[in-house]
Amino acid sequence: MALVAVQNGTRVEIRRDEKDSMPYLTTVGDILDESRVLLDVIRIGGEELRLPEATQFTVRFFTERGVYIYPSMMLGYESRGEYEFMVFQTQGSGEKVQRRQAYRLRCGQETDFKVFDRVGSVQTIEEGFIRDISSGGVRLYGMNELEINTHLYIRLPMIHDLWTHATILSKDRLYDAKFNWQYGVEFMGLSENYVESITQFVLVEQQKARARK
Repeated sequence: MALVAVQNGTRVEIRRDEKDSMPYLTTVGDILDESRVLLDVIRIGGEELRLPEATQFTVRFFTERGVYIYPSMMLGYESRGEYEFMVFQTQGSGEKVQRRQAYRLRCGQETDFKVFDRVGSVQTIEEGFIRDISSGGVRLYGMNELEINTHLYIRLPMIHDLWTHATILSKDRLYDAKFNWQYGVEFMGLSENYVESITQFVLVEQQKARARK
C-alpha cells in the first residue's frame, strides 16, 4: 500500500538522489490519494525555493511507524487559498529504512534547540537535556509540550557543538524537577560525514565505558 502511515504534518526530506548530502526539508500539507501528496513549499532563510517541475526526486517520510523512502516525481505547484503547495507523486509501495541499531549512549548533556513552525520560521528557542544519543537520533528532555512531527534544530554539544535538523517521533510525560517532557527525536538531513562523526563518538565512549567495568 502506498504512503504508509503518512499524515498531514509528517516531516519530509527531499533529495535529488540517494547520494545528495544536502536534502530539502518540508512537511506534508495534505494527502490527495494513494500516491499524490501536497508538500509545503520549501523556504530557506525566509525565502521561497522553487523546485523544478517534472523532475525525479527521492523523498523520505518520517512517520511514527518509521522512515519510508519513495522515488517521487515533482509534478508542479497547486494553490489553495493564500497558500501554495508542491504536488509530488510517489512511485511504488515505498521502502522502510531500517533505523540504525547502533548502541545508544547515555550522555546527560544540557543543550538548546530551536522549534520551527509549519512555514519554517523559528517559533521558540528552548532549553533541553540530551539523555542519550545514537547515530540516528537522541532522547531529548524539554520543558514545554511539543507535538509529534515538530521540526527541531538541535545543538549536539558532545559532537563539537554540531547543529542538526531533527523531527519528533514520540513523546512521553516526565515527572522531573526541571523537565516535563521526554521526546524520541530522529535526525534529518545529516551528511554521511556527520553521521560518521556521531557514530565514532558513540563507539569510542562505549569502549571507554566497557574498559571501566
